[in-house]
Amino acid sequence: MSELLEIREPEAWNRLVAAFPITSALQSWGWGEVKRLSGWVPKRLAVYGKEGLLGAAQVLLRPLPGGLRLAYAPRGPALFRLEDLPAVARALARGVRGTHLVLEPEAGLAAEAPPPSFPGLLPEEPIQPGFSLWLDLTQGEEALLKGMKEMHRRNARLALKRTALAIAGEEAFPEFFRLFEETNRRARLLQHAEAYYRAVLREMNQPLGEAFLALALKEGEPLAAGLFVAFAGKVDYLYGGSSRAHPEAKAPMGMHLAAIRHGLGRGYRIYDLWGVPRNPQGSHAEGIWRFKEGFGGQRVQFPAYALPLSPLYRPLKALLRLRKTWVNLRVRGNPRDVLG
Repeated sequence: MSELLEIREPEAWNRLVAAFPITSALQSWGWGEVKRLSGWVPKRLAVYGKEGLLGAAQVLLRPLPGGLRLAYAPRGPALFRLEDLPAVARALARGVRGTHLVLEPEAGLAAEAPPPSFPGLLPEEPIQPGFSLWLDLTQGEEALLKGMKEMHRRNARLALKRTALAIAGEEAFPEFFRLFEETNRRARLLQHAEAYYRAVLREMNQPLGEAFLALALKEGEPLAAGLFVAFAGKVDYLYGGSSRAHPEAKAPMGMHLAAIRHGLGRGYRIYDLWGVPRNPQGSHAEGIWRFKEGFGGQRVQFPAYALPLSPLYRPLKALLRLRKTWVNLRVRGNPRDVLG
């Protein structure tokens, strides 16, 4: 039988999960501390088998009405091989109490391939975006530019001429948040309170990881800003916003170029554009897809799975889906998910 070991020290945990080839910034210590603000309680568990370390997961636990409890490993567990997921899931189930355990390892599988199935695990709707675009930073800036669609490549060169690019920290947070709020209002998207994003910037600056703001400015005025996190060789674009002023400056492109150059300078391998629609045509996020797919790169998927731990799993799943549909209708007037 596999053995569970709870890790309670931030650097030890980050060193452990960063060593796996399948891992994510959302499995780092800092992300668990961010999620405490939303009522989650993180538990960090390493799984050992007969041959040694098998996997590890930061499991977030959240009580729900009626005595229910959700256990969730955001973009986890961390694994050496995806084939070990069932064994790691069974071991984790011994260390958490809940109605069901949701798993979504960041394997980055080809988007066109059918997701693999595993004994004892049920296909589940992912909580994090189920599809993304990855850029290979190891090829260098010139190759990345050549891999873009022609219009994107043109806009990238314009952004480099017409904006000043900057990497910043907490001192630039007010400018980032102003642009982020403005963009969410235009797109009718939900967002957390300001304190949540400040916590991301603070807590994700951690052992073996970093968080930063990338900005594109014109004459000293920020026109686009994004909040990025980096961990285990990947840099992730989590949140961003832009002004409608000076569209000729191509500031959103400049913001990404600033982050890409930062990633290249730090030796990161993958640039994750984060969150693209499952079915781009007709999606609420079709505009997001058109912008992101212009970068080229590889469209990847992160299949999610559930390990039921209680007969109440299916009723709870139905209730959570109903709640999500209601929120979509209230915010955007459309029952579909943004990236559905």
